[in-house]
Amino acid sequence: WEAMYNENCFEVGSGLPRGRFRSGTSGMCYEERVLYRLLSGWHASTTIAIAKNFYAPGTKGGGGSWAPNPDMFMRSLGTHPEWLKNLHFSFVVMLRAIKKAGSFLRLYQYS
Repeated sequence: WEAMYNENCFEVGSGLPRGRFRSGTSGMCYEERVLYRLLSGWHASTTIAIAKNFYAPGTKGGGGSWAPNPDMFMRSLGTHPEWLKNLHFSFVVMLRAIKKAGSFLRLYQYS
């Protein structure tokens, strides 16, 4: 792990990338900025999934129900357009990876 952090301009011993606590990304190297954007995008994706399938305890006679929660979405992501841009960035990276692996994925036996 130490070699991975050293080679990618990360601070050794830090639990999270520096960029998570700084207002800007100017102190980060290119790889660190990319990793930060990917992690931020995946975090946004998880938050959207939770807001879309939110379990509201105590609804409908105390039993609870699963329903979209637009208020949670707006509180979590609606005021942070940069996080939604990072979500888009993460999906673009994932689609490019799938495209590069296309020939392998077509030949792979899924059964």
